[in-house]
Amino acid sequence: MTAEGPWEIPPLDDAPDIARATEPPPAIALADARNWPGFVLLIIGGLVAIVAAIIAAVDFPGTAFIFALIALAASLTGIALVLVERRGHPRHPRAPERPAP
Repeated sequence: MTAEGPWEIPPLDDAPDIARATEPPPAIALADARNWPGFVLLIIGGLVAIVAAIIAAVDFPGTAFIFALIALAASLTGIALVLVERRGHPRHPRAPERPAP
């Protein structure tokens, strides 16, 4: 709902503007390639945890413990990478930054 030019027509019924969301879409984290290493480590951690559970079910407790530690390390590293990448970049990357007066 824009007029010719930069001015925007306000809604007549004070309804919120649902055409343009203020927050990024839910899947933007997956589309952003900066988060991929963290997500890959999370997937690896989950798969290794499944392998550790299978090994523990077969009665190899020492090997299962080692795999569980590897799964924990991969998962924690993946979480840390995702959090560092989210914290290190602006929330809305497409919004132009205005210079300070």
